[in-house]
Amino acid sequence: MTVVLITMIAVLLVAGIVVGMVLIGMEGRGSDRAPKVSQQLTRAAKHLNGEAKPPKKFVRMVESGLSR
Repeated sequence: MTVVLITMIAVLLVAGIVVGMVLIGMEGRGSDRAPKVSQQLTRAAKHLNGEAKPPKKFVRMVESGLSR
């Protein structure tokens, strides 16, 4: 029962983050109140959609992990 509760909380948390990302970052609602948050969420959404290049640090980390 505890596992089900924790899983449901995690699912609701992820859903809330996605809704916030869409409302603030992609659609632009609330971007006038929180421009920095809007910019970061837009950037994250582009990465999740595969539209943006991955950060150099991430590429180096993945390449170093694959070479082992």
